Amino acid sequence: MMNAKEFVIDYIGRHNHPVNACLHIVGVPSAFYGMFLFVTGKFAWGAALIVLGYFLQYLGHKAQGNEVGEVTLIKHIWKKVCTPRN
Repeated sequence: MMNAKEFVIDYIGRHNHPVNACLHIVGVPSAFYGMFLFVTGKFAWGAALIVLGYFLQYLGHKAQGNEVGEVTLIKHIWKKVCTPRN
């Protein structure tokens, strides 16, 4: 498991392209606000902002040439679950 320092260093490295950084500045708050709206009953606006926020983050990672963090996390978990233990 990564400690906080390793996480920050990894995060900065995965988001240092200017286009990626800018799209994340808009995309992350949009997705979080969308989640808030969704759980408070404004389903259509919430879902739209979640999709928009994640789409902007996806475009940012495409510009930088790396994967979205959730995809990386899912691959890491899948590898741990599917790797035989001796």
